Amino acid sequence: MNRLIIAAVFFFITLSFNYSIASDQELHKTQSNAINNIIKNEKNEQDRIALSEIINCIDATYSDLYDNLKNNKKLIIFFDPAHGKLPDGRWQGGAATKRQSCTGKPEEYYSIMLSRELYRLFIKNKHIEIRTTPDFLSVLKGESDIYNDIPFSTTVALSKEAGAFIIISEHLNNVSVIHKASGRANLTGFHITRNEWGLKMLTYVTGSYSGFLTLYNKLDASGLSRNYAFKLKEYLMSRGLKPNNWDFGAVGDSRFSYFVDFPVSVIYESGFISNPEEEKKLRDPEYVKKIAESQYDSLLDAIADTFGVDISGSSVKKLNDENPKDNIDSLKLARISVYYLRKGCTDKALNAIRVMQKNYSSPNHDGYIKYFSEIRPRLERSEIYYKTAVKFKNKKQNKKARYYFRLARKSLSHNPVFSAYHKRYSVELKQRPVINDSNGYNGHIEKSHVYINTVVRAPLSLPVILTLDAGQTLEDAVQTALEPDKTSLKKITSSLKNAKFVIKKRILTYSSKKKKKIVVQKKEYKNASFTRGIYLVTLNKNLTVKNVSRVTKILLNPGKYQNQQYLKNSYFANGEKNKAL
Repeated sequence: MNRLIIAAVFFFITLSFNYSIASDQELHKTQSNAINNIIKNEKNEQDRIALSEIINCIDATYSDLYDNLKNNKKLIIFFDPAHGKLPDGRWQGGAATKRQSCTGKPEEYYSIMLSRELYRLFIKNKHIEIRTTPDFLSVLKGESDIYNDIPFSTTVALSKEAGAFIIISEHLNNVSVIHKASGRANLTGFHITRNEWGLKMLTYVTGSYSGFLTLYNKLDASGLSRNYAFKLKEYLMSRGLKPNNWDFGAVGDSRFSYFVDFPVSVIYESGFISNPEEEKKLRDPEYVKKIAESQYDSLLDAIADTFGVDISGSSVKKLNDENPKDNIDSLKLARISVYYLRKGCTDKALNAIRVMQKNYSSPNHDGYIKYFSEIRPRLERSEIYYKTAVKFKNKKQNKKARYYFRLARKSLSHNPVFSAYHKRYSVELKQRPVINDSNGYNGHIEKSHVYINTVVRAPLSLPVILTLDAGQTLEDAVQTALEPDKTSLKKITSSLKNAKFVIKKRILTYSSKKKKKIVVQKKEYKNASFTRGIYLVTLNKNLTVKNVSRVTKILLNPGKYQNQQYLKNSYFANGEKNKAL
């Protein structure tokens, strides 16, 4: 009996010892209590190994940065090829998506000039090594002017394989993703743009856009991407450049696949090639040099501030040993939470976020972990709705279950980080999941646009998108929007001239029923006065105007609206394709 007890004790001691060795082998460096507790509490071996790999990768790249550089290793920057040639020979940032300059140059034309100038600065620094695709490296070296387009997922895979420190991508801005109705120039007028979900919008632009913008990684809880974007803004402004009036030069974004799978990354939007004056500047080598120098200098500054390592001189210097540890731990917790989010493990993801907030919520870190602080209440709310829906489903109360499944889905954005949740909710609702394409993002949709090629007769009940341009009569606008017969054209135009705008106002009033003040919506009407802009017109069966309102932008959805020019659908369409279309 005693031998059995001794054998059992020996077995458990050996097992514990082996587990300790395995744990030590999984994590290459000593971790903080916050990280250790998460790994220790993860009972699934596969998940524990995956998390250990994430932490080891971060340690190897960022925790050991000074030692690596001191031992003559390089800080690897992956230079993403911005767009590029498609298999059919067209430039992805040019003819394929009409993302062209005023003079018809594709976005890549100016991206190459800026990238080459920045590359020249990087290769002079003995601590930096540039990795990219072979064909784009030839372009950076000036040996070629052609390179192929690759999806973001390939960029991320190559960056991980290279052990990259950061991904950078050199882009130029444009008013429209696909094309602009009034031509390539960035001028006041009607433009087809994209909303945050990548859907086409007809937008009335009232002014021209110019200036730079840097998109930084909101999921980068180390703060490097954010620091870099704001330092770059300072450098560019000090050299006479102006930030654009969309986001004032630096904005966090979480919609790219970059931002999900490779947290330390930025995208430069170095100007509007759709602006004639800005395109002229981009042709000036000295102007291009200013931009590249700013991108280079501010990156070195951001690395020094965030990770306490100075690589600006011939020898590497260690500056600070305190803040980098916090920044790196924040990054680890962020990556852990994203790992669990991608698997749909809500409780574990929330735990990592709470630990991050508890340990690193301070004036110095709040900006770095802001994204995770913002999604936490959404995630908590979505989970409550989901669990409520499951309860109703189990009780066979399907109508209530669907209601709460919709609320659960609505609580979360369409960011790819929530793809597991959208798939789960869509299965419950028996609908196709609506999530962002992982290869694209707002402003740079990577997949080719599918144009509407056929003429469709729309029901009269669909509101008409009516655009009135400068120097255009109301009759011309109706003709362009609907292409009606002469009698109908005259009737609709006459009715529009006598129409009234509906103005909706929110008014605070006392409710005797609820015994308190409530906000109610009140409609007011005023005589229509048509000036340049976009109007939404509803017609009744007699072709008289039932309702008309002015809008600044409208979703180009042929299922909701009719317009012959933009949607190729009209109540008056004959159902045959017109060669002029």
